[in-house]
Amino acid sequence: MSPIEQIVLGVQSLIHAIRELFRPSLWMPWLLVLGAQLAVIAALWWFAHPTISWLMAPLLERAAGESALRYPGNFEVMPDLYARADVLVAVLFGSIAAGASTALFAAVFAGQPLRARQGMGRALSRAVPLILGNLPVSVLVLGFSFGLQWWLEKHGGPGLLVRLAPVLTLGFAVLLQALFLWVNPLLMLERRTLLESLRTLPEAASHGLWTALTLAAFAMIPLWPEQMLTQGAEQIAARGTPELVGWLLVLQALVALVTGFVLTGGSVLAYQSLIRPGLEDEW
Repeated sequence: MSPIEQIVLGVQSLIHAIRELFRPSLWMPWLLVLGAQLAVIAALWWFAHPTISWLMAPLLERAAGESALRYPGNFEVMPDLYARADVLVAVLFGSIAAGASTALFAAVFAGQPLRARQGMGRALSRAVPLILGNLPVSVLVLGFSFGLQWWLEKHGGPGLLVRLAPVLTLGFAVLLQALFLWVNPLLMLERRTLLESLRTLPEAASHGLWTALTLAAFAMIPLWPEQMLTQGAEQIAARGTPELVGWLLVLQALVALVTGFVLTGGSVLAYQSLIRPGLEDEW
């Protein structure tokens, strides 16, 4: 299949997944992720509440210094702290949700829909492989972002490189997501072991590189504007609207939820069409 045909397949897969946005049974795994993300935002927002201050205040002080314990300092550091915590959410909750969603989407596309609890049950039975299989994307993207930022702050660099840092991070995230795009179908649909799935990824990526890049770009690009806005948290707080940072993080979580949903659905359909044609007949 030519690159153009693969790109078209990626777009068509996304369109089919978008059409499933209003199927309630497909949303349950992702709502658990959203609940965890909103809990993190709420904890950072209302860290001084007596119910959680005994835990959150020491954590904030250790992670961001004493200034994070004073208004509006907590909002200025909130995007950075949320990004760190969201890695744990993505690894622990997002991996399970993606696995469950993969099973649910595959069943829908095969014309044999599963109940949400059945999809969750299948994902929980494969929790460890799912977590370990999805771990590299979250950790490496965060590591690249913070590593690049640290290097630029310590060693300096051309102004153009500083301005392009977010673009470089986005490009790295897209490439990494494309490489690991097929890990959940391999684990959940073909029920391969973790090692077998990881060994198969390069071959699967070579068969569907442009489709994977199309799907990965869709997943990452919508998050970029919100991330750029939250990176300007100090300026937002200085203008007298620090709470806006918190609401931007809520918006970022919602956008991530929708893109994760559509990316999973699109990757399942593309996998069945490109990597393993006929797999839906075996479901």
